Amino acid sequence: MANSYFHFKQFTVYQERCAMKVSTEACVLGAWIPKSTAKRILDIGAGTGLISLMLAQRTDAQIDAVEIDPDAATQATDNFANSPWRDRLHLIPINIFEWDTKARYDLIVSNPPFFTSSLKSPEAKHNLAKHDTGSFSKQRFAQCLSRLLADGGVAYVLYPETEAEEFSNSCQQIGLHTAESLIVKNQANKQAVFRVILKIAHQPILKESQTLNIRDGEAYTPEFMELLKNYYLKL
Repeated sequence: MANSYFHFKQFTVYQERCAMKVSTEACVLGAWIPKSTAKRILDIGAGTGLISLMLAQRTDAQIDAVEIDPDAATQATDNFANSPWRDRLHLIPINIFEWDTKARYDLIVSNPPFFTSSLKSPEAKHNLAKHDTGSFSKQRFAQCLSRLLADGGVAYVLYPETEAEEFSNSCQQIGLHTAESLIVKNQANKQAVFRVILKIAHQPILKESQTLNIRDGEAYTPEFMELLKNYYLKL
């Protein structure tokens, strides 16, 4: 059973009501997003609120976090309220595809549902959080980013390698530009790609990518420790 909470250096994330728990890849996404002067940030599929909290720790932006699952939305709201940045964090409990807003965001971040062919859980909330079938699809998600992203804004989205390529194609079909920004591997001596962070914008993007290895054997790599040192208690 997963821990009911995680203590970070400046905040605590409770997660017992959330289908998507705190994960290494979500922490990588929250910590790696390049330093930004964004005034307005949107977190799509907030879950526990982890990524919003990580961004709040190192920016001065107003952050909106959208979450469709009622239990997760309540959990994230509580996590926000117990953080030092409660006045800049706003949870919106709504289906992102049904959100009628004129807001446009300088920075959008998402760790979206991505399983497509794997066995589904008997619990609907787990499927909602983890599978991109049904009402959530890569095509609809790409259209959503296009609508909510400011002209000069940028989005960062986390996917496994195959799904990243599929989502990149969906974005390009509607005129968005994409690039692989970070290739994440579990082990330094393995070829397998664990996750990919895509950079997405309305304007053409310089196609440069970095690679992050999480572990070298049992130990965290120096690069991973440097990335997460402002968040993880033991680093």
